[in-house]
Amino acid sequence: MQAWSLWNEEKSLQLVDESIIQSFPMNEVLKCIKISLLCVQEHPEDRPLMSSVIQMLGSDIAFLPQPKQPGFIARIFPVQTNSSPSKQGLCTVNDITVSILEGR
Repeated sequence: MQAWSLWNEEKSLQLVDESIIQSFPMNEVLKCIKISLLCVQEHPEDRPLMSSVIQMLGSDIAFLPQPKQPGFIARIFPVQTNSSPSKQGLCTVNDITVSILEGR
């Protein structure tokens, strides 16, 4: 979700590690970020086919579709605790919540 937020705020370059930011043309970096956002669209018909992704990455396409807000779907998994073995919730490990994204 952070990538989408930074994209909307026109701050996408904050996603790039500072140690390599000078190593790549910024227009190429922005193109890769945009393509990646297109690949995680909520509706499968809005996502590009892999053949299209390869073509987008390998060419200087002036126009790429604008990505829409990505779809992220969290699933509920049973969480076993000592106090309540039947407690339901998101699966968490080391304070990290695991979510499953549906792909095409």
